Amino acid sequence: MSKLSFGRGSHRVGAHRSSGRGRLRRPAVTLLGAGILAAFTIATAGGSGLAGAASNVVLAHSGPAGEGPYPWKYPGSGNIKAGTGTTVGGQKCTSSTPQFGSPYAAQCLPKFTGNNGGATYKGVTASTITLAQRQFPSTANAQQLASEAQAAGNALPTVTDQVEQVFLNYFNKVYELYGRKVVIQNYTATGNSTAEALNQGQAQACADATTVAQMPAFGDTGIAFDYQPTGTGPYSLCLAQQHVVNFNGDGYYDEGTFQSQNPYIWSTTQDCTRVSSLTSEVEGTLLAGKKAIYAGDPTLASQTRKFGTYVPNLPPYIGCTKRSIHLLETKYHVPAKQIASSFYYNLDVATFQQSAQQAVVQFKAAGVTTVVLACDPFSAGIITKAAAAQDYHPEWFLIGTALTDQDQYVQSQDDPAEAQGHLFGMSELSPSTDTFGPNSLAGKLYQKLTGHQIPPGTDGDYSQLVEIFDMLQAAGPDLTPQNMAKGVHALPQLGAPAYQYGNWTFNLGVNGNGGGGDHTASNTARFIYWNGSATSLVNGMKGTFVPIFNGNRFALGQWPKSLPKLFTAPGSGPTG
Repeated sequence: MSKLSFGRGSHRVGAHRSSGRGRLRRPAVTLLGAGILAAFTIATAGGSGLAGAASNVVLAHSGPAGEGPYPWKYPGSGNIKAGTGTTVGGQKCTSSTPQFGSPYAAQCLPKFTGNNGGATYKGVTASTITLAQRQFPSTANAQQLASEAQAAGNALPTVTDQVEQVFLNYFNKVYELYGRKVVIQNYTATGNSTAEALNQGQAQACADATTVAQMPAFGDTGIAFDYQPTGTGPYSLCLAQQHVVNFNGDGYYDEGTFQSQNPYIWSTTQDCTRVSSLTSEVEGTLLAGKKAIYAGDPTLASQTRKFGTYVPNLPPYIGCTKRSIHLLETKYHVPAKQIASSFYYNLDVATFQQSAQQAVVQFKAAGVTTVVLACDPFSAGIITKAAAAQDYHPEWFLIGTALTDQDQYVQSQDDPAEAQGHLFGMSELSPSTDTFGPNSLAGKLYQKLTGHQIPPGTDGDYSQLVEIFDMLQAAGPDLTPQNMAKGVHALPQLGAPAYQYGNWTFNLGVNGNGGGGDHTASNTARFIYWNGSATSLVNGMKGTFVPIFNGNRFALGQWPKSLPKLFTAPGSGPTG
């Protein structure tokens, strides 16, 4: 482990660049351990709307302690009336106006005047809000992840840093931070990303959290470094114990974990409690009890579906997988004989091949017709190749997490014949074309600010930065994690009408109840299948996902009751 250091230039206002830094895109999401960084996107023509979702926000005055404090209001402090006056950026503020021109920006606030309270919390002064950025030393695993990420089309770290700085500088000008500016301070971690992905390295993670608390910083950005997750489970736990915020932590962990760490840990990617509910609804309503007609093996295709899940070996993921199985059996009445034992693999790149081979042996012996890919995109690709090598050709069902639903990862990782005509399922994200490139939200803003087209393969961490600035604005002038929680829970649903990054709300509970509260913003999915013959608009390469149901998104309880025929697009059928 390297010695803790604060390198030259590590303390900057509106920027946190370093030559070695790089990210995959997320809601979402972070790479191994926190569940793989998620990408977010603009809807394509034909729609990525939200089917039947209510947009009204319920302002709870009481409820579970893990969703408090109460009452919820926006902003969480100060006598400020949203939707009035003129913003700090100079635009007229109305009830329907965002803080800047983005469907993900919080409702506008009038320009603040008066005393902001100065040092309202650790890392906060009258003029600054310090956020930490964790940076891991290089390892063999990190180098392999970087190679895989770049092969999938991700921009180099220096490119993403350049775009990100443009956005940071702009957000510091247009968001209402009550006289303050965000300062992001880099530091070199003593922890190890791979160890923490395996739910190990707690002592080192806590040492890093102590460093952040003593910085002092209000929170950690949670943005990945060199394609490695920084907001891991062990680190998020330690930050919460230090009463420090993590804006993108506990990727895909269960909502119970977030509640136990309230009000310090947040994320834009779905918690796995909600993921398990959505997955069981889709499996139980649309797939279970029917023939596995999209399996590549005729024998499997003639059988009633039997599910087997491939999922990381981490307690929250194991718990959510068991919850999903329980819902299948009790709520959707799927017989236990149609659900095989799950395979839990370690989130260690060095063991991915071995785990995939062992999983194929297990699933094949159990007669699994439909493999549920609740995994990272690299493991999804590896297991399809391992299956082909062992003459095992099931259906491959996506649950829509961790970039497994993005064109470039299937193109670069999956076995082509296994994917073609056999890969389908849920997608938390919209098409990659809508996240990246000149027509994306990030691309349009970058063009406006610089006069240049955004570089390919990056969104400059647009969605994560918008989330951070939304939350800081939502706190009001008395910036504390408690006031931030009050304000965030009171925000209305964000992302309409296109829901480019999915729909965001921290107001709905995991059961879809308004005012129930949540710590993860995204809560819907759409349905897609793979067409390996079509050209992707992401990169001009062969292979792209095709949406059904007009590309609409569905929240819990809103999914259709039947599934139309898949692989109907020209050239999307099986190759064999």
